[in-house]
Amino acid sequence: MNRYKIPYFIIIPFILSVIWFIFYTFLKSYDHINYITHPITIYFFLINTILLIVLESINNLIFKIRLKSFSYKERKNILEKKEGNYFYSLYKFIFFDPKKINKEIKKIDHGFDVIIELDNKLPIWWIHLFYTTFIFSSIYFFSYLFMDFSNPYKEYDISYRKQLKEIEIFEKNVPQATIENSIFKKYLVNDGKLLFKENCATCHKSDGSGNIGPNLTDEYWINKVEKDLYKNIFYIIWNGSEKNPAMRPFGKSKEIKGNDIEKISSYVYFINRIDKKPLIHKSPQGEKILEWSKGI
Repeated sequence: MNRYKIPYFIIIPFILSVIWFIFYTFLKSYDHINYITHPITIYFFLINTILLIVLESINNLIFKIRLKSFSYKERKNILEKKEGNYFYSLYKFIFFDPKKINKEIKKIDHGFDVIIELDNKLPIWWIHLFYTTFIFSSIYFFSYLFMDFSNPYKEYDISYRKQLKEIEIFEKNVPQATIENSIFKKYLVNDGKLLFKENCATCHKSDGSGNIGPNLTDEYWINKVEKDLYKNIFYIIWNGSEKNPAMRPFGKSKEIKGNDIEKISSYVYFINRIDKKPLIHKSPQGEKILEWSKGI
């Protein structure tokens, strides 16, 4: 009589784990699907669990009905073989099968090279491991062909889009700097330098010495809108320059966010106030403002 030697409380979680792995493999790549809490996933696993319990109950019922057709002695022998320590049975299933243990070591004599080769069967755990890797690789292979799970290019694209969403959410929740609350922050200078090179170096050069735009490292300024130098720099980057239309309003046009303008302003303020100035620079433009000429 055939019947599962492994009990329901082991076999059912094992089958559900395999199904879960398949779900994970094929649905993980779709970042718009929360496959863990999705109703379809929950219902699917619930139905599968119920079906597995029903099948196990039917199997037990068939086993009991067929058992009645045997004599008492035969029933006793069958029950002794089928029941017992389930964990020990599972251990035997994974690591070795007593029926397949070689009682005698088989030897193969090549004859011509005086080498005797042992002809032992592979351990059962090795065979199970092979089956497991075969099943895993098959799922992985098909997921690579038809899904996004194991394709590195698609995974990169999904991760990149996910990161952009996280940045967007972060920026919505974090208040942006404004001219009212922004102040010079020395620890933002390095970040500001990178942003300056990306957005401002075309007109002012990377060191701020001036190109088609004015030199930002001298004491001369085309615009004086604010009393404080740092605030004045922030204002011009945000609102643009009325006297120099080439300087567009990066903040008003939403090209650069407030926190990034704060970084750029900190960098411009820093290079303007330090003593070491670029040796090659553009000629002064605007008016010299003495109260802004003191070093940091």
